[in-house]
Amino acid sequence: MNRPSPKRLLYPAACAVLCAAMLALGGCMQATQAIVMRHYDLGAMSAGSGENQATPRRAKILQVARISVPEWLAGTDMYYRLDYRDDRRLAAYAHSDWIAPPAALLETIVRRALAADGGWRAVTGPRDPANADATLHLRLDDFSQAFPQPEHSFGVIDVTATLIDNHTGRVVAQRHFHVKAAAPTPDAQGGVEALADASRRLAAQLQDWLQTAAKTSG
Repeated sequence: MNRPSPKRLLYPAACAVLCAAMLALGGCMQATQAIVMRHYDLGAMSAGSGENQATPRRAKILQVARISVPEWLAGTDMYYRLDYRDDRRLAAYAHSDWIAPPAALLETIVRRALAADGGWRAVTGPRDPANADATLHLRLDDFSQAFPQPEHSFGVIDVTATLIDNHTGRVVAQRHFHVKAAAPTPDAQGGVEALADASRRLAAQLQDWLQTAAKTSG
């Protein structure tokens, strides 16, 4: 009489153990997926029409200084406010954040926009050793998603810009900018799209303001 081999006797038990392990692993994977962090940036700045403009012979070099921020904006948290509750509290999304501090992301957008403007011989960053004729200082006081209603929100940016003449040390011009853009969805993804849109709008407004300020200063 043929007897079941030891392998065949052990097979059902081994199969059961393997299935249990796979189920446990699947549960762990689902739990991991449930808490995975999503990291966002502001996207690329589209090239403007000014990129093809001829640079004036006497155009100056502009330096964009490191953007200053209050302590709460120094990290990578993605903040929102439930204004419809009128409690003036900031909260951060639990599983979404920025890939870098908002000031660093915004600096890239602003520099690319001003470089494409055509009114400057060059636009440098805070760590560039080139001697600039003027420096643009930006103070970022708000970079968050505001909910006036539960299903309706905006990306909000508050910036104070100061243009300094590096040769004389005097303030050429200063202006506060309050920019907002509607979010397509009332969540973190919608907030990212709204703040990316608001960042591009801010960059365009800075372009126009700097052109006027530069002409006024001579």
